[in-house]
Amino acid sequence: MKKSQVIWVGSIAIAGSVALIIYYMIGQDGSRETLKVKESKTPNNEIIEIEEANAVPSDKEFPINMNESDMQNAIHGMSHQKVEAEDKWGFIPLTSERIKRLIAVLQHNQENYEHYRTYKEILDRWNDNDFSKVDHDHNRIWELQNGNVGKATGILSAEEEKEFIEEHYNIERK
Repeated sequence: MKKSQVIWVGSIAIAGSVALIIYYMIGQDGSRETLKVKESKTPNNEIIEIEEANAVPSDKEFPINMNESDMQNAIHGMSHQKVEAEDKWGFIPLTSERIKRLIAVLQHNQENYEHYRTYKEILDRWNDNDFSKVDHDHNRIWELQNGNVGKATGILSAEEEKEFIEEHYNIERK
């Protein structure tokens, strides 16, 4: 994903249980993309999810014949939104659309991916909005990539995750 400028527009709280924060992401080519950060609370969990109104078509971002290294990079990059780590490189907004597309790519390539079961387990859990093991998921992929710096040490709180999203995109609140 190309670097972009993001501008914070506003937030909405609904019945104290769901908040919606709206951003505009301005691409280097001048294209405008709306990002929504949706916060949902359940009795045991708080979920932060980015929704992209004009997202890059997922079949172009994640082609059906994607190689295994690119699958690892995609999962790894998406996990950064939710994990504590001393160092992080690469960030791909974690969205339902991306998860579903990676599941389709995974199914298509199941005979070609050495670590198919690992990716399937992670993506199926994420597809169910279960991020309770996202730090372990990050580290499983990080180990497959022979990581030596940036091991996940925990899971960000909802507030820390929102701060990470804002910091990554250099959001300026007015």
